Amino acid sequence: MPEFDVLPFDESERKAFVERWVAMWESPTAPADALAYYTEDAVIEDKAFGHTYRGHQELHEYFARAGALFSGIRSVSAGVLVGRSHAVAHVQYGATIREPFLCLPESSRGKSFSLYVMSQLEFAEDGRIVRSVDAYDRTSVLQQLGVLPAGVIPPAEVRTPFSGTAPSA
Repeated sequence: MPEFDVLPFDESERKAFVERWVAMWESPTAPADALAYYTEDAVIEDKAFGHTYRGHQELHEYFARAGALFSGIRSVSAGVLVGRSHAVAHVQYGATIREPFLCLPESSRGKSFSLYVMSQLEFAEDGRIVRSVDAYDRTSVLQQLGVLPAGVIPPAEVRTPFSGTAPSA
């Protein structure tokens, strides 16, 4: 089997794959559709909440739970940087809380939030995602949902390497 770094690499195909992956999260069938983008042994790290999910079983449970907790999901690419074995996706994500979870009070039900997510993706030889590391500002989400008062920690200015400006909401 050839080494990954010598496999044929097409930057536009890789970028299109990542763009489809970002857009897929808006689909009502996203929890089921998502697994096709990941290898059987894929790992997702959620840096904001310190959770790690390993393998299709845990990923499926994670995606299904997100589908139950959120409605009106919006997932828009703010740019993608691609390489042979990695990509970085800048995503403007938003949703409405369908069912409160973790530290969210009942008053968060029906409230919407928006956040900027940076996902670092690592690809397997077959082109699917073998590892994803997601980073975002958890404080901003909790402020938007009324769990933390606004202004406790001022949100950092978000810029992308593509425009030098904050992504639109």
